[in-house]
Amino acid sequence: MADGSLRPGPWSPWIAVARSVLALSMAGSLAVTPSSVLFARLNGIGAVDQCGGTASWSLFCTLPPGESPWATIITVVILVWVASGVLPAVSAVPFAFAAYSVTTTGTLVDGGDQVVLVAAVLFIPYSLCDWRLLAWRAPHREAGEVRATMARSSVLALKVQVSIVYLVACVSKLATEAWTEGSALYYWTRIPAFGTPNWLEGLVFATTGNPVISVLLTWGTLLLEFTLGVSLLLPLRFKLNVLLPAGFLLHGAILLVMGIASFSIAMFGALLILLIPADSSWSLLANRWYTTAPIKRDSKEEVPSVAS
Repeated sequence: MADGSLRPGPWSPWIAVARSVLALSMAGSLAVTPSSVLFARLNGIGAVDQCGGTASWSLFCTLPPGESPWATIITVVILVWVASGVLPAVSAVPFAFAAYSVTTTGTLVDGGDQVVLVAAVLFIPYSLCDWRLLAWRAPHREAGEVRATMARSSVLALKVQVSIVYLVACVSKLATEAWTEGSALYYWTRIPAFGTPNWLEGLVFATTGNPVISVLLTWGTLLLEFTLGVSLLLPLRFKLNVLLPAGFLLHGAILLVMGIASFSIAMFGALLILLIPADSSWSLLANRWYTTAPIKRDSKEEVPSVAS
């Protein structure tokens, strides 16, 4: 009989995937973006100028990126370690420290970096309670009640935080006339800073140039963001069959059309946290998306005798 003080832990491999995707989104930005760009001086303010107060704890304040590449190298190594899933309990605090270092001193950070920082901090109690060698493997035994409760509470906080991100994204857009009248995507796809790449201009401009389609896409984006914001109240089947593919399609389109890579990749991880139960196995999506129901044999059909 199982010990009553033990409970199943919430260490789903899908949560491990989400954590890895979040870490890789920031690691990718650091790896492919020159420090002179990511930590460029804006309005006369550079990375070192932001090192007052608690920001002085940033690795990029200790090792200024303009003088040495070591802060970038160390941060990328930490983030790749987190993404590998090796010793998640040990990498919990370094993950938060790496994300904090980038977001407090980087001058060109985006919403994706902020999402990674918040998630990394909220992941600390979850990961500290995860004593596995590799986050991809199923736990060998159930966790103690305190440890399981702490981990579940951490996942719940993460889900609520992601929900708030989508609700705020939806509600804030309602204050802009272009969104309420349905023309926002028409303008966004034509802004030089976030413009459509040349090879997609024909398709995107033709699509968003149609007033009916433009309105449907704009309002559809608002509806999807609101639905994701209240998804904790919705049935699991709807979340997995509708919201998860729709969310990936939304952020995939942002990545493809607007080129905001780090934000889109970070939100892929956030969607996994929000929509997939914390105690689900690998087979959750495989059984739902890739398998078919077994063929039922008609009970009246004659079955050949084995003996014949």
